[in-house]
Amino acid sequence: MRRGFIDGFDPRSTQAFQGMSAPSSARFYGWADRLGRRLGVEVEGVERVPEGRVLIVANHTFGFDIVFPMAAVYRRTGRVVWALGEHAWWRLPFLRRLAVEVGIVDGTQENAGALLSQDQLVLVMPGGLRESVKPHELRYRLLWGRRYGFVRAAIKHGAPLVPLAAVGADDLFDLVGDPFARGKRLLGRFAFPLPRPRVGLHIPHRVKLRYIFGEPLWPRAAPEQVDDAELVRRTRLEVQGALEELIDNELARRAGFPCD
Repeated sequence: MRRGFIDGFDPRSTQAFQGMSAPSSARFYGWADRLGRRLGVEVEGVERVPEGRVLIVANHTFGFDIVFPMAAVYRRTGRVVWALGEHAWWRLPFLRRLAVEVGIVDGTQENAGALLSQDQLVLVMPGGLRESVKPHELRYRLLWGRRYGFVRAAIKHGAPLVPLAAVGADDLFDLVGDPFARGKRLLGRFAFPLPRPRVGLHIPHRVKLRYIFGEPLWPRAAPEQVDDAELVRRTRLEVQGALEELIDNELARRAGFPCD
């Protein structure tokens, strides 16, 4: 398989267990944990993550802030969180090499299944790139479209789904417009989404970053029911509802509004 001509990147390293480096991962998590402490990042509910195979389901915010709860899990449990990455990751020289070394793999059902079958912690953000670069008017909205593959992986491998709410990062920037149309218009065949702030440059606002792990949700379906479309849909609605409740409760708390 052809390597990247700029950085020598081997596409095979995007597969489960192939590119991760334990020393690089430990250094990265240590750096992220120290940075998080300095920024006052809060992570709540790590103890709710069960042992064994787990699929963590998070909302996708703009930036790489999801490393903070990943680092918190590593610090408190010693477990690496494998992240299912957007396919666009592998078009970014040098950054993609770091990504695979710290445990980011291509976001495919095959990779999710390979990791879960070995009792790993797997993180998925079903909204993907589209959810992460959404305009400010859609902040904290889950834009999952027709993505059900992560639910099928959980059912097939009997893995609990743990919702993870990321609150704060959607307020870092005031994005406007359609970054996909903008990228296609300006970059042509090299199209890549180009988010644009409402005013000036991408200078982040000062916000409080907080991450809340919810209670695990066990699929109410047997592995042989993985192709039952209605069961898959209901399971996704359940985890989606649990995640939205975590987000709404935290936003209400920040506004000083009672939510209990």
